[in-house]
Amino acid sequence: MTPEATPPTDAPITPNQRTSTLSVAVGLGLFGLSNFAFLALVGRDLGPAGSAPVAVAWTVLNALGIGLFQPLEQETGRRLAAGRARGEGTNLRRAIRLGVAGSIAIVVVGLVGMPWLADLVFSGADDIVVVVILGLLGQALAYYVRGVLAGTGRFARYGAQLAVDGALRIVAAGVLFAAPVQSRLLYGLVLVVAPVVASLVTAAPATLLRLARADHHLPTGPHLGDLVGASSFSQLLANFGPIALAALATPAQQDLSGSFVAGVTIARIPLFVFAAIQAVFLPALAAQLARGDVAAYRRSVRTAFAATGALAVAGVLGLWLLGPWLLQLIYGDGFHLSRTTLTVLAASGGVFMLAQVCAQALLAHVRERYVAVGWLAGLVVALPCLAAPGALDLRVAWALTIGAATALAVLGVALARTERAGNLTRRREVAP
Repeated sequence: MTPEATPPTDAPITPNQRTSTLSVAVGLGLFGLSNFAFLALVGRDLGPAGSAPVAVAWTVLNALGIGLFQPLEQETGRRLAAGRARGEGTNLRRAIRLGVAGSIAIVVVGLVGMPWLADLVFSGADDIVVVVILGLLGQALAYYVRGVLAGTGRFARYGAQLAVDGALRIVAAGVLFAAPVQSRLLYGLVLVVAPVVASLVTAAPATLLRLARADHHLPTGPHLGDLVGASSFSQLLANFGPIALAALATPAQQDLSGSFVAGVTIARIPLFVFAAIQAVFLPALAAQLARGDVAAYRRSVRTAFAATGALAVAGVLGLWLLGPWLLQLIYGDGFHLSRTTLTVLAASGGVFMLAQVCAQALLAHVRERYVAVGWLAGLVVALPCLAAPGALDLRVAWALTIGAATALAVLGVALARTERAGNLTRRREVAP
């Protein structure tokens, strides 16, 4: 079904639409499972120290990929959803330019800084730097496709893209685990190939190109620099823990670096569930505000806060009870983190999710600058916390939690002020 043929967003919710939304959750669930399976197989095959460069590469791809290219998905999805709600055309050229500019910057910075990046972050592994460069280019394509699918209401295909990506990671890592040769490069290349193949099999290239060429001379939309800043700062805050620990760890602490990434993955299990909320949250809010449906907007925000809060509490309690056991069950006996560290990591993820709800609501109001300031405030507060006394893994975990709490406070105040100022009814126009 072409974008023009999709039902308007103010049409009644049909059983097919409910099934499509469920398929997003299923796809995200499989994608989240694939991260555990992939990192567990790498850890068991290469060990804590040997798997550290691949695990850190996975973290960097999450941080930079989401930071640079989630704005591409958000801008594409928001413009398409708002345009459909108003029955107007959609201009995606600025969003496409964002993706192209980001891709060029990645290649240039990656190639020029390869020796420095390899020594600082990847334990001297030049080949993993190449993997990160190629993986980020694949992320650009994947996020553009997700934006098109979300913005046109094709959530079944959105879920299918995530499911295919996850399945490919699991199968490919399983084949490498069973193979007699241990290769961090081959494991790294799985992170490159999976998102590209998944994107190409779930979205028609002709549709993507047609939307990219569309030009309807519509009013100017939000400043994409603010959107990139908002997304980049949020992901730096979410993922700087493993990167900071890898940079601060001594050569004798490479096992700790691998264990910390494994611990973060387990502690952030609720974030994979939260992604199911986030995938449909922003397009829904954008459409509700475009229609002026204040009651629906308020219900959506309240529901998101309630669901996210419950998810955060469940995550913290689960890691306090089962964290150390889960770590060794999934990754092997060589991986160790204290119960305290795992619980604090879970708390950081819970607070981060609540901050994300505020951020998504502000983005629906086209307040990217407020969002960027909120995440930057969290990052600025978190960084000096790394110098606190104590064990390296625990002080990094506390830095993540304090930074996320700071961001939540700033974003919460910004959202409250935005709504009190009357922006629910006097919101400036957003070009779809």
